[in-house]
Amino acid sequence: MLVPIAVVHVGPIKNWFLRLLTIYFLDIQYDDAQNLAINPDFRWLHSLTYQGVIAAIALLTMTCFLVKAWGYHFNPNLKFIKSPSFQKKILLALLIMATIDLFYNEFINYDKAIWTVFFGVDIGSFKFSIPNLTAAIEPGILEETERYLLIVIFLAGFNRFPKYRIPVAIYGSAILFGLSHLSNFCWHGESFTATIAQVIGVMGSAFIWAELYLYTGKLWLPMIYHFLMDYISDLQSGWNSAGWSWNGEITDYIYTVLIVGVPLLFSILMLFGKRRQVMEDNADLILNLNGRQSMIYQ
Repeated sequence: MLVPIAVVHVGPIKNWFLRLLTIYFLDIQYDDAQNLAINPDFRWLHSLTYQGVIAAIALLTMTCFLVKAWGYHFNPNLKFIKSPSFQKKILLALLIMATIDLFYNEFINYDKAIWTVFFGVDIGSFKFSIPNLTAAIEPGILEETERYLLIVIFLAGFNRFPKYRIPVAIYGSAILFGLSHLSNFCWHGESFTATIAQVIGVMGSAFIWAELYLYTGKLWLPMIYHFLMDYISDLQSGWNSAGWSWNGEITDYIYTVLIVGVPLLFSILMLFGKRRQVMEDNADLILNLNGRQSMIYQ
């Protein structure tokens, strides 16, 4: 229902900053999905609407039409002629880094000791439920679709400055992703200091996920990691619990430095040499530059 509104009113906007502002208003489909008011007796259907999965799919669908109106073609599994600079070992390093970041973020709640994070997980305490699953599917789809929109907007907006478009796309999208978590303040008792810690902390994962997309052209990869991060968290504490904790202890500070600092250093390394060139080549493909559109999208 909202596709014509997005195409007609947002499609003609050319200024990158105004595009940034408008995409956040596209979440109005969230209320429409929840207003479907599925009877709770239909547990799966009710959870898919109430937890926002339908809204996430709506945004994904709307994005396909919107970016086409901007002159691009949205494809979460971008098929492209592999960059000559592409290296399997770099892709493997990205996947390993994303996996380590995932585990450390998710199991840090045990006692924030690195050894316990990886070898002391009590799977038997996990709480499996339909809401836990659907509550994790929603951000995996919705927030990574928003990340794609942010990356495309930054790439297009700074395309005249080739030295800066990739760093701006990575760090700009990561910062905005982090700031979006300010809305979690008071969510089921989350404190202000915990919310600020979350805003800062999630940026580390955002650095990696942005580069994972730019290096591969596969949006479904960061979608999977994002889903897993939220799902494992929900399994431990439930979807209706506070999303972050902060006690002001020294381990809290060490943990925050690790989850932000290590991915930041890794992301900086990705900005040089052949690693950077692959992302530059993929940025051209994402923006349909160099007249190669017909060879890219299938």
